[in-house]
Amino acid sequence: MSKQPLRLAYLSIGRHIHTERWVCWFAAKGHKVDLLTVQPGPMPGVDVHDITSTLGPKPMRYALSLGKVKRILKELQPDLLHTHFLTGYGYWGHFSGWRPHMLTVWGDDVYVTPYENRLKKWLAERALRGADYVTGDSEDIVQACIGMGSHPKRSEVVQWGVDFEQFNAEVDTTQVRRRHGIPPHAPVILSTRSFTQDYYNIDVVVETAPLIQEKFPDAHYIIAGNEGDDTAFRQRAEEFGLTKNVHWVGRIDHKELPQYVAASTVFLTIPSVDATAVSLLEAMACETAIVATDLPSAAEWIFPHKTGLLVKPRDKDGLVAAIQEFLEQPELRSKVGKEACALVRQKADHNRNMERVESLYYDLVAGKTPAAV
Repeated sequence: MSKQPLRLAYLSIGRHIHTERWVCWFAAKGHKVDLLTVQPGPMPGVDVHDITSTLGPKPMRYALSLGKVKRILKELQPDLLHTHFLTGYGYWGHFSGWRPHMLTVWGDDVYVTPYENRLKKWLAERALRGADYVTGDSEDIVQACIGMGSHPKRSEVVQWGVDFEQFNAEVDTTQVRRRHGIPPHAPVILSTRSFTQDYYNIDVVVETAPLIQEKFPDAHYIIAGNEGDDTAFRQRAEEFGLTKNVHWVGRIDHKELPQYVAASTVFLTIPSVDATAVSLLEAMACETAIVATDLPSAAEWIFPHKTGLLVKPRDKDGLVAAIQEFLEQPELRSKVGKEACALVRQKADHNRNMERVESLYYDLVAGKTPAAV
């Protein structure tokens, strides 16, 4: 017997690909989906509600937005509230009082923000303790949530997952190379992490690139970022002599992203703090050679010389050596790319993971504690 569609309300960052992929999957499955956000924008099949408040100082704006959240939820009467992102949205979700309430954490909302001051730590702990269920995309981040109060038996690793129809090794990369004037066989080093936070270490990518190009003059760098301004990094690049064969492409539309990832010879993801980056999983699906920092979340996926290479955060010498090793050894690139793809297909299928979330929803709405998988 098929189950009745649910009315689902989400609190999350609007105009963000992670939010869009998640909520649109459930809308496409026939559930009634509403998104409450301070970054409103159209999403297919989703009713978007603006909870922005601009009156007064920040604490007052938060309180007024909470009032909007409560009023909208009272009107919608959703079967379940699912909050994404512990900071801000997680506070609103908790203090809205709506049940059942599921909370999904993203990364720096757990690793960084709660440790900025006592109030943020208190708010994070309250939100995590009060949630009916908590998910995160790595064992490391889930354990961090448990350490701050989420219930161990109601906390679970759920990957955002990869759409393998989009991200795979067969993607045609001709257009990307032609667009940027990159010869068919020239090596490409790709970075797609955002420009917004220092911990993404884009400056390390920029400062080490001339050393790579000195040894591999035909190497091209593509530096993208879905968020923030790259001006400061461009200026830094000029200071370090990175002016040749570097392409600053800003935000890449997610529909075009597979072409860029598949076109890359080496994919870089080298933050100092992070959960499991979706971009990491997407690069694995494209059989790209990956250099990542040895954070616990990345180390769940990248095993040295098996599925990629790991370096210490901000280790410039280590980064140069890892990139050089991949550029000098095409057989190694091929080997780790294939093994990485096999691993990600086994564990991070987007549809399979969203089906798991759907089962969590039905259990929570029925008042059941979801069974472990």
